[in-house]
Amino acid sequence: MKKIAIVGGGISGIVLSSLLKKFLNYDIQIFERYELSESVNGIQISPNGNKILDMLDFSEMQNQYVQINKINFFDLKNKSYISSMKLDYDTNDKYITLNRTELLKFLIHKYSLNENINNKTVTEVSEKNSSVILSDKSEIYFDYIIIADGIFSKLRPNFIKAIYSRFTAYRGTYETNIQRHDVDVHMGEDFHLVSYPINEKKMNSFTLVNKETNEKIINNYNFEASTFKDDFISKIPPSHNDVFKSNNVKLWPIYKLNKIYFGNKNIFYIGDSAHGFIPSRAQGASQAIEDAYAIYKLLNKNNLTHEKFIKLRKTKIKKIIKKSENNLFIFHQSFFLIRLFRNLFIKIICSSKGLTKKFNSYIFDFKLN
Repeated sequence: MKKIAIVGGGISGIVLSSLLKKFLNYDIQIFERYELSESVNGIQISPNGNKILDMLDFSEMQNQYVQINKINFFDLKNKSYISSMKLDYDTNDKYITLNRTELLKFLIHKYSLNENINNKTVTEVSEKNSSVILSDKSEIYFDYIIIADGIFSKLRPNFIKAIYSRFTAYRGTYETNIQRHDVDVHMGEDFHLVSYPINEKKMNSFTLVNKETNEKIINNYNFEASTFKDDFISKIPPSHNDVFKSNNVKLWPIYKLNKIYFGNKNIFYIGDSAHGFIPSRAQGASQAIEDAYAIYKLLNKNNLTHEKFIKLRKTKIKKIIKKSENNLFIFHQSFFLIRLFRNLFIKIICSSKGLTKKFNSYIFDFKLN
């Protein structure tokens, strides 16, 4: 029986572990030093990610996720509604939102992954020996090592670096009086706000991405944004002020990798540890899930090599990174003419199911084979 190490218990690591336990006969060890947090962090998963989660009996989560019907676009500069992109053009392609923690808890329980989790810290990986070295200096040998420990991975080579993007994200949750099934995207000057429901109990999540004008680098993910309401209440219409109900808004620095890195020899990097990018296309979770599926697919065919993995993943990842960075430019516009053309383009794309489907096809069209 082949041995596989998975370093990191986030979405990509847990989805890969679940696929391997359900479908393949491997000896799996998941190295995750932290206990699963009960924190609430909303994520969006588009149809490409959902097709993979459906393999893992995701529908059993029932009311713990929300199926999104449409995305509503607003121009905050002139305080106007632009249009809505309907996402129900294909009943087989679900776009969902949920709490990240609930997804991880479901998969860990469903596939008894606690019996595979090792809470020791991996301090080094050896390409030569195909091994992991733990904090107690012990060394364990594996056939494959999958690194899924996030954008700040300390196991990558030194030439792969996480770079501060000069953008920060304000994140929080709030309750509404009615159950929502839409995503709202508000585009302002040097910032944009995205809000959506994360369960069928009227709980919602929001992320406001703001361009920083000063040189101060924020590196604390537990930083409480106590001035969030004062800073932004004048920029957001009263009809969308529910986000200010949140009592615990966190301010997160947004980092990106200086280049894509999938690893070497029998060591593979997936998720943010391989291609952390600015999350303005809502693809962080779905691309992590696609990475996990690609590793599973190649293992299932007994054909896991870097050449094959890169062929499956690199082109799409590069395209999404480019689109994500372009989105920031488009979302944060203050110039009238650019905003005018942007809003017109959104209206045209949203005007028909065919155009909407075509616009999203490069991401949403994902085939399981």
